[in-house]
Amino acid sequence: MPDRIFFPLAGALVLLMVFLGIQPGIGQLPSGPVAGDGVNYDRIVIDGAYLNKVIAGGEARTKLLRTQDRGYVLQIDAAADELEAAAELGPHFRLAPDIETQYSGQRIRVTVRARPSGEQAGAQVQVNYSAGRVGQSGWRVFELKPGSAYYSFEYTVPVMSGEQGVDYIGVRPVVPEGRRGVLVDAVILERLP
Repeated sequence: MPDRIFFPLAGALVLLMVFLGIQPGIGQLPSGPVAGDGVNYDRIVIDGAYLNKVIAGGEARTKLLRTQDRGYVLQIDAAADELEAAAELGPHFRLAPDIETQYSGQRIRVTVRARPSGEQAGAQVQVNYSAGRVGQSGWRVFELKPGSAYYSFEYTVPVMSGEQGVDYIGVRPVVPEGRRGVLVDAVILERLP
């Protein structure tokens, strides 16, 4: 085969192989633990497509919904008997080791932007920062307003003991009876001075 045919065909084959290698990831929503950018951990925002990083946990249901403005909102709903006390056993975001290390021993603010969800709307949302075996903030309960609103609390994250722990942000509706839901627009973590 002459070189003028072989090299262009080989180049085209290499490009095809590269495209086929990256094609499964094109258009996929982010998943896995929430990680920082490696530079600035003073404010971590989980919103838009990154809300897909939620882990439903237990029997609760989570669904990433498209909004009319081409954004995303996270729907979380559960029945009264489906939620466990531990944050990691219900709807939660797992924090990557870089955030755990940066927030260890630090005072932080956890903010959730949420609103009631449709017909089975919850009247309250609860949020918990869990640092695994070394401690947790406990469930902080907020009364939901009709539209999207910000709900915040401050917490001093315990110092990690031993190897890196597993930190979580639990977010879920308060479910006194039946099934209740909440829509989450964003979760914001801020390191305070």
